Amino acid sequence: MIKNNIHSRLSRFALAAALTPLLMPVAVSCDSLEDDDHYGDSSTKIDNSELTIVKSTSEDYIKSRADLSSINSLFADNGIYKELEEKGQLSTILVVTNDNYTAPTGDTDDIVYATRSHVSDMSVSPANLHNGDRLMMWHGKYTNVTIDEQGQQGQIVDHISFNNGIVKEVVQTSNGYIYVISEMIETPTSLSDFINSLGDEYSIFKELVLSSGGKEFDKANSKPIGVSPDGNTLYDSVFIYTNAHFDNVNFDMNSESLTATMLLPSDDVINEAMNDAKARLRSWGLTRADSVLKNWILDVSFFNKRLTAADLSTPAQASEDPASKDINSIFSKQWRPGAHTLAAGEPIELSNGIVYPLTKLHIPTNVLIYRLKDWFFRYESCSDQEKADYYKMSNMVFGECKTDVAAWTPLAGVWPEIEDRSLILKVGDDGEGSPFYLDFTPVMSNEDGTISVYNVPPGSYRLAFGSKQNQNLTIRAHVLVNGTIVASSAGNIELGSSTTYHYDRGGSLNNRYPEGYDPAVVTALGGSKASNYDTDGGLLIEEVTIPDLKGDGSATPITIRIEADSWREQTSFTLAHWCLRPTVNNY
Repeated sequence: MIKNNIHSRLSRFALAAALTPLLMPVAVSCDSLEDDDHYGDSSTKIDNSELTIVKSTSEDYIKSRADLSSINSLFADNGIYKELEEKGQLSTILVVTNDNYTAPTGDTDDIVYATRSHVSDMSVSPANLHNGDRLMMWHGKYTNVTIDEQGQQGQIVDHISFNNGIVKEVVQTSNGYIYVISEMIETPTSLSDFINSLGDEYSIFKELVLSSGGKEFDKANSKPIGVSPDGNTLYDSVFIYTNAHFDNVNFDMNSESLTATMLLPSDDVINEAMNDAKARLRSWGLTRADSVLKNWILDVSFFNKRLTAADLSTPAQASEDPASKDINSIFSKQWRPGAHTLAAGEPIELSNGIVYPLTKLHIPTNVLIYRLKDWFFRYESCSDQEKADYYKMSNMVFGECKTDVAAWTPLAGVWPEIEDRSLILKVGDDGEGSPFYLDFTPVMSNEDGTISVYNVPPGSYRLAFGSKQNQNLTIRAHVLVNGTIVASSAGNIELGSSTTYHYDRGGSLNNRYPEGYDPAVVTALGGSKASNYDTDGGLLIEEVTIPDLKGDGSATPITIRIEADSWREQTSFTLAHWCLRPTVNNY
């Protein structure tokens, strides 16, 4: 049997790269070490009584203090002073007194790595530090600066931290700054290392991330273990996970220049969210592929900026538009604060980001439902009683169901063929000068040829439909639930020469295509009318809010009313399709 040993490209920086002295800029600046510049022209107030100024170099000062002898030896043994002399430039050095010193452990590379986490090529005064800054250290990773409220008012000692190390003293030397901190710097792992190290309780999320870009067989590192009966070599297989999914949005989890936020759901949280989503779908009589739900969980979990717990969890107030608090992930997936729950306690700090574990994850309705779309010609499949119940007409009569354009697809074999078959209604007994309306209950055709009513889950939708151009009609639209109007068109809708409502080819709406359809790709392959294919149609009502009648999220039938004051010498009305697409507020 072939054993799979999984290796990932989401690995830590190569040590050689980590040990290269980096001269990368940081979000703080220090043009000069003159006292006036540091303390006279800064947005951060500093209590000068907490600053010691000496005329010696940083190296000489550290060597002169007996209580810094341990870290002095560490620096000397690992070439820090020699490199400082060779560079001959300003620096910031983090040190601890002997009673707070902990000798780095591990092999030589680990010790060098830990030592270099205490030195930076940037000379940064306390006045030029701001809460949230990051200082690049010699080991190739950032140290995060945290300043509390008192620190921002000018108090240095005990109010400024570098990662886990709280500042106890600040010394300005002739070639930089020394910060005496409470403990040795702990360098958080990078985002990629963190994901790679996740335990079994996060196995679903870890696999989603690692496999999102695909995996490749690594023949060079796979050991041959035999020959199959058909003569093929059998390997103790090694696979390399690629990261194309994240590369496509320029999100490099290995990069120390990244400032990321990641949401971390455990297997229990994912399974609970999936089970809840499936239960909701079942209650609505709908289905959705597991892969769609899991891909949303993956894609909504990454952001290319540092977010606070409040950013992620504070819902909109009653007076605010809920969408005003939404945050879009790097994959443009919608995170709504207040709909999910962050784990209590401190987030997990990383060298290039921050992680918030989750205790509850809600998969939005607008993910569970891409759109609801169907055709008016279902009339011909209805029984006489169903026609009377679902197609209630005033001053209208059935004419015919007719295919004006045969089944068509922009590229043969690529997309399902959809014909333009419509329901044609004609003027009724009251005549052309009288009003008319159609109260239509959306229905679907079952595999056995019977008809079922669409039950629409509560929430916000956009209503569009398709008709036919050159229909000299002025109509209005309403949506009713239990006989009560819940939404209406903004005004009169002209069905004239425009192609806006021409079958299902309307081009006036955003987000109007079937799921997974990219007209640019189809056009490139030879589909000249790809942008007209299977769209939502033309807009009837911008936002329709279906009420939760029972308070349990259950779906309900709706009625779409299309009315007009007059036929205006028009003797027939062609109706092609209707489409409800969940809005961002259907969460």
